Amino acid sequence: MKNSNIHVISSLVFVILLLFSVDSVAQATKEQAPWVAPKTADKLVNPLEDNVLALHLGKRIYTAECQVCHGKYGNAETEIAESLEQKPKNFTKEDFFNQSDEAIFWKLSEGRGLMQPFKTMLSEEEIWSVVMYVKELANTEN
Repeated sequence: MKNSNIHVISSLVFVILLLFSVDSVAQATKEQAPWVAPKTADKLVNPLEDNVLALHLGKRIYTAECQVCHGKYGNAETEIAESLEQKPKNFTKEDFFNQSDEAIFWKLSEGRGLMQPFKTMLSEEEIWSVVMYVKELANTEN
């Protein structure tokens, strides 16, 4: 009796995990709705604004963590980006350029789809540095 209960429970756990993994893959590969940061993101404050050293740190992190998908110039023209069903954001487009620093910080922190939540691997200062750098990329193109 005990062995059959354990077998049933382990089978249920396996099926549930399988369903979650299939759903995660489906979510990551399908076209996603526009990504809008919540209103609470507007309450964030960039403590590094106009800090040249932070801009250099942002470039270093961007090069190591973001460039492979978003490209050297932020235009998402990379081999990896081309192979993905869900395309990485092009930082040179007006819809990106018009976002607040706070919204970009929130998005980098939280992640979505195939983009990991950077709050798990970067400090807030490092994330703000990347925000500054990608905004600089956007300014360069506009």
